[in-house]
Amino acid sequence: MTKELYQVISNNHLDLKNYGLAEEYYNKSIQHIPANELKPNDYNLIAEILRLKGNNKESLAYFQKAIVISKKLSNKMALAVLFNNIGLAYLGLDKLDSANYYLNSSLKIINSLNLKNEKSAINISFGKLKLKDNKLLEALNYFKQTITFDLSDHPDQYELYKDAYEGMSLSYELLNMNKEALVSYKNYNKYQSKILNYTKQANIFQNQILNERIIHLKEINLLNQKIELEQKYKKAILLLSGVILLILILLGYALWLRNRSIKQKVELSENINVIQELELEKVKLSNDRLNAENLQHKQEQQLKELEKQQLKEQVDFKNRELTSTALHLINKNEILSDIKDKVTEMEGNTALEQSKAIKRIKFLIKENLHLDNDWEALKKHFTDVHPDFFTVLLNNYSDLTPDELKLCAYLKIQLSSKEIARLINITAIAVNKRRNRLRKKLNLSPNIDLNEFLLNIKSPE
Repeated sequence: MTKELYQVISNNHLDLKNYGLAEEYYNKSIQHIPANELKPNDYNLIAEILRLKGNNKESLAYFQKAIVISKKLSNKMALAVLFNNIGLAYLGLDKLDSANYYLNSSLKIINSLNLKNEKSAINISFGKLKLKDNKLLEALNYFKQTITFDLSDHPDQYELYKDAYEGMSLSYELLNMNKEALVSYKNYNKYQSKILNYTKQANIFQNQILNERIIHLKEINLLNQKIELEQKYKKAILLLSGVILLILILLGYALWLRNRSIKQKVELSENINVIQELELEKVKLSNDRLNAENLQHKQEQQLKELEKQQLKEQVDFKNRELTSTALHLINKNEILSDIKDKVTEMEGNTALEQSKAIKRIKFLIKENLHLDNDWEALKKHFTDVHPDFFTVLLNNYSDLTPDELKLCAYLKIQLSSKEIARLINITAIAVNKRRNRLRKKLNLSPNIDLNEFLLNIKSPE
């Protein structure tokens, strides 16, 4: 069934206010049409269905799609109709200014093209606008203008006269002109009856077309089935002929194979013993190869274990060396602290006592010149053991300060707060405060131990 016929049926249901059926037949009319091939009238029809159902906001989206296509095609007549319908949609949303703008845009095109039929429709729209704006005399004037037009060649003449008389009846009623309202209402009912009779006849005609279409489709289906059966019969004959020919060919080929097989069996029996001997030799060689591979694999595993053990011993040695370096640094700081105390003790002593104290200080300095004197000594040993520790930390926590990185290193080698305090010459309480600040920077929850977190930081594979 064609798109046009479905849309005629949709329009008939629209006139009967069967909006659900109107939308159903509209969807049938476009179900096999790509969206980029839809025309302005297609979008206008679904928009009108939605508007009359009361979905004014949703209808506007389809009206706008129709406008885009109409502008590309320079179809001014279509634009005049669309602007009129958009005005009515805005009127349904009580947006009177927007409704007035689009109705005037439609009227401007209608006047420029001298479209008599469209002029009658726009007058009804303006009448509805003025009626909603409570400008009753202006509304009445627009409705009266509509019935003065000769609409004998207009396809929707009854609908226009009906809307005009309905608007006049409402306007007269609001103006308390009951006699005129009654006359207009009777005329409205007259045209309403004509529309109903027309739509009933259209529905009868529509149903006749649908029934004829169904009968036609059934006849086509029967004809297609007959053609399909004939084609299947022809294919079956051809297939049977092919099968018979294939059987004859296969019989001849089978006889040839039988004679050939007898000859091959004689040759095969002569070669079978040789093949068996070769297979046995192959199995033996394969076993020897597997044994050699197993031995090689075992040796490789032993070598890997040995390398792993050596690597572990090297790491343990470096860890011991690192700890030793840290303890040397701690010892150095203790000695410096001791020197500081002795210098303090010198204050107020006699010259002889000061001289003895200076000799003692020189002795302490001389005895400890072999100790490393700064952080770089410990850092060198630390990076040998944990080469990527600082890189991983800074990649994830770029705002860590140098002092915080040092604290991370001391905790990584499992120094206590007391040992760290002696190493950097602060109190253990101050160390704990630094630990808490570090936890915050690392975003650690209370249930995560700082030492364990740092111990678990590994170099990337």
